[in-house]
Amino acid sequence: MVGEMASDAGLTLKEELQKDVSYKTNALLLVTTEELKLATSKFTDFYDEVSETELLLEIPRLRKHLKAANVTVTDWVSLDFLKFIVEWDFTESLPNLMIALKLFTTVCVSVASCERSFSKLKLIKNYLRATMTRSRLSNLGILAIEHEAIQNINFDEVIAEFAAVKARKKKF
Repeated sequence: MVGEMASDAGLTLKEELQKDVSYKTNALLLVTTEELKLATSKFTDFYDEVSETELLLEIPRLRKHLKAANVTVTDWVSLDFLKFIVEWDFTESLPNLMIALKLFTTVCVSVASCERSFSKLKLIKNYLRATMTRSRLSNLGILAIEHEAIQNINFDEVIAEFAAVKARKKKF
């Protein structure tokens, strides 16, 4: 179905971005100094909040902290690095790296989620535009956007409660 494909496309985009960011985060620990300078330069050109020179000093510092803590980071994502920095209280000594990792953890997820929500609403509007009232269309849009919460609803309980009240005789 078209709606399912659009939903899957949003999730696929989200997963691809998370894998890409995860790979780049792990690569910070493995790359050479020259590659690190190039990557840091590109990153700081795009994000003004982070100082290039400070970030170049903080990444080797993080490497030393990880080595001293005897931690293996083969499958770590940026959130794991953030947790390590906070847990070991390195937040003040690695402020630019903290900002960069926070950006990595938030940017991709918010973009993919928004794209999926708007694509769902667009699909619903296109499919039901001719015969749908505005309030019903808005309600369907909210249901599509909040699909995760809806999946947790037990419809058998809702139907049983509705039948117990004798809803046919009740005026709404």
